[in-house]
Amino acid sequence: MAPNAAAGRWPPLFDAYILVLSVHEAYYRHMKKLIITLTALLLTLNVAWADTLKKPEVPSAAPAKLPPGYIINGGLTWAPITATPVTLAEAINICSSSTALGYKWRLPTKDELVALTRYDGSTLGIRHEIAYRSNVSALRSQGWTLYDVWSSTPGTVFGLQFIVNLEGGITNYGDENGVSHVSCVK
Repeated sequence: MAPNAAAGRWPPLFDAYILVLSVHEAYYRHMKKLIITLTALLLTLNVAWADTLKKPEVPSAAPAKLPPGYIINGGLTWAPITATPVTLAEAINICSSSTALGYKWRLPTKDELVALTRYDGSTLGIRHEIAYRSNVSALRSQGWTLYDVWSSTPGTVFGLQFIVNLEGGITNYGDENGVSHVSCVK
């Protein structure tokens, strides 16, 4: 199409099209620069954030001989069970604030407590064989009295938490405001 001879210009529609193309091209260049800049910023922040992550603690060697009441079972070290029952909040505080033997302790999960009561280390919550072999005598030989013990596993009902009876590895619910015994694990 030739320019309009009278005006010496292209038709107005063509001028508008050229203007739109130039705006789009400028917008595209601007967005490309913005994306490159933001990507570089995110990568920089990601590297900086990764450097601030807490490095995993190297586990210290287990003591040559554990003090009475402490046991190792299933790759976990267990602190002796408490003599007095406490609420769930107190149990969590007891374990998280303990530095016994130089370790950081936590409240065990329901499955860890069930496995503690079994020779084979399995975590099935129900007795699956007639000759159910428990670890009760081994726990008692360490001075443990086998009570219901708090777990860190929340119940499926609000306000209830799983507890495990160490006599037979039976799980049940305990009211968070009720009391039960504590054994911490690391």
